[in-house]
Amino acid sequence: MTNSTTNLAAELPIPEAGELVSRAIQMGVSMQIYIGYHVLRSAYGPLHPVVVQFEAAHFGR
Repeated sequence: MTNSTTNLAAELPIPEAGELVSRAIQMGVSMQIYIGYHVLRSAYGPLHPVVVQFEAAHFGR
């Protein structure tokens, strides 16, 4: 696995996008990282290495 990343665009309803931005700010992470976490968790599950790392850093899991 490499540390290379890329950006992808996602279209979201405005209220939900605003809520996600607020959550990212509260957690002290960038919007890209926060959305990336959710995309990877949804697509690949809780055992994806990036998901595990994010949850350990931010949720103590």
